[in-house]
Amino acid sequence: MAAFVAVADERHFGRAAERLGTVQPAVSQLVRRLERELDVLLFDRSSHHVALTGVGHELLPIARQALSARDAIAETAAAAVRGAQGVLRIGTSVGIGVNLNLLLARFAERRPRAQVRLQSMHTPGKLRALRGGDLDLAFLRVPPATPGVHTVELWSEALVAVLPASHPLSAADEVRLEHLSSLPLILGPASSNPGVRAQLLTLCRDRGLEPRLGPALGDLQEAFGVISTGAAWTLLTETNALAPPVGIAVRPIAGAPARTSVDLAWRGSGTDALVRAFVELAVQARDAGDLLPSGTQIS
Repeated sequence: MAAFVAVADERHFGRAAERLGTVQPAVSQLVRRLERELDVLLFDRSSHHVALTGVGHELLPIARQALSARDAIAETAAAAVRGAQGVLRIGTSVGIGVNLNLLLARFAERRPRAQVRLQSMHTPGKLRALRGGDLDLAFLRVPPATPGVHTVELWSEALVAVLPASHPLSAADEVRLEHLSSLPLILGPASSNPGVRAQLLTLCRDRGLEPRLGPALGDLQEAFGVISTGAAWTLLTETNALAPPVGIAVRPIAGAPARTSVDLAWRGSGTDALVRAFVELAVQARDAGDLLPSGTQIS
């Protein structure tokens, strides 16, 4: 196709060969091959001139479009390999927002032609999607070791006690967990994030409390509603407890700092340039101290 367009532009096989960086016999062979494939004559040839036939005139605009599309495909493919553009599918969850927004803004500055699609789901779903190729990256709390998935810790957040505002401990500067034994502890279902649930139960036991578990609740709004009635309490990250509704008290936990981590995860094989670029950016932000360690402090 390129040989046809070059000869049509130059009206000369020799000049077309120079333009294409090859020799005249090669150009003649390519044009004849195209004519055989299409079963048409593209040029009237003589010893003095080369002219397009009627069919050649009709096909020339289409040939130019085909070459332009081919060049666009090649450019897009090369840009994707360089990590300049493409689609990055990232799994997220509640409470990741502050640092995620910072990373997305920086990524947009470095890769303005890349598209990012966020998908919110629970940890097991994110891990399945990563391994199955439906996600490229995922932010995870307390991820389990998973074959075929690499992780890197980016930041950690303080855990806080969330209790009814009517509870006597709501006025304390900090809460000793063993003093909450009279109330059931409500947590999300184990199916949502078994690692976080196990971490929170271990924290309670390490602080002298064998928690009495209430029914598993699926979202923060429902949890806040139950807690505000005085019927239960829970543990949350500072980020998830930043703006508690009326009837809720949020207090630091007494004793050694209680924290949970947020990791970035990606498939261990077949990682493309766009994924590598985001991972590198995230690690650079972590190492530079740009990621908030625990959200806005709660007073």
